Amino acid sequence: MHLKERFAGRNVREELKNCWFHIALLVSFSVPVTMLMFLDYFDMESFSVFNQEFRFLSTWKGRMFYLFFLWLLFLESIIDWSKIVEKKPKKRFRIFAFFICAVIPLIYVLSVNFWGIDEVILSVGQNLGFTDTSLVFHWPLCIEYLVFAFSFLVAIFLAYGKLGLGYFSIALSLLVGMSVVYTINAFESGPAGIFKPFEMLALPTAACAVAVLDILGHSCTLNFQAGPNSMPLIITPSGAAYIGWPCAGVHSLFLFIVIILLFFKRSSISTFHKFIYFVVGAIGTYLANVLRIVSYFVILENDGTSAARFFHNSLGELYFVSWMFICILIIVSIERFMLVEKARYSVQKLRYFLGNVKDKILNSMRRSKN
Repeated sequence: MHLKERFAGRNVREELKNCWFHIALLVSFSVPVTMLMFLDYFDMESFSVFNQEFRFLSTWKGRMFYLFFLWLLFLESIIDWSKIVEKKPKKRFRIFAFFICAVIPLIYVLSVNFWGIDEVILSVGQNLGFTDTSLVFHWPLCIEYLVFAFSFLVAIFLAYGKLGLGYFSIALSLLVGMSVVYTINAFESGPAGIFKPFEMLALPTAACAVAVLDILGHSCTLNFQAGPNSMPLIITPSGAAYIGWPCAGVHSLFLFIVIILLFFKRSSISTFHKFIYFVVGAIGTYLANVLRIVSYFVILENDGTSAARFFHNSLGELYFVSWMFICILIIVSIERFMLVEKARYSVQKLRYFLGNVKDKILNSMRRSKN
């Protein structure tokens, strides 16, 4: 018994020795998010606007995507654990460079909240033309996301090279994608104005939402006047809201395209099946965005402005997240259990059976005539 315990302990030590670097990676990425969550929850941040509510409960213009990133990071780590452990860096310089990049988000969080760097960020924003709310909220949030996203991206690349970008492709695409989206939103909320190429999708999405609300029996109208900063306006007896490109889910479609293409790259699905899955997934993403707008106005009518605002900031984005994982789960299930081939075989059998029945009926009718 003593020998077995020693042998088991030796195996555990060997396993920890082999995977120590990847464990360090997961810890180093989790620590700054945990620190930021602690400061956010106890209202200790230097940017006072972040202390007005717990931003980790918000998806749009919030920090819940950090938690989704960590969840996906751990999930992808479990899926490719043996490959990732095997490919850990051997050179000390690469390991040192990785830890330098990985610790940057933690240094950023500490420096902004305790070492006065928040004033530098505000000064840069003022020089770029940000004023009022855009300066104290949109601008710091986009800088924070950019620091986290690109520090983690470079750290993983330094550690594992291109293979690392493949191992953690979905988690990184989510974080980098939202960083780009928040940056565009910050500049259009500040000095740049509305980003018209993205706003093109807002009008048809708003029109679809109004049509669904009308079918459900809710009184509403859609107003739109063409102009450089114009947005569709949905008006109901309970209130009105402009539909910008974030509300229309342009960023959701962008994330869907990135994630699904990376998922297809890592799979051996046929090209025809990929095309079908992509079209169905894109349509589902668009409908999820329409449903989100409809849900907002239904909640506004039934529960009031505060409940609708909470849905908009926290729960609305979960429509897309839920659809994204349901879509991937359906694709995996279909390919895993060969449901397409089984369905095709069943249709062929049904056609064969109906053909035989038809022939028997025709033969019996001919006999009766004779």
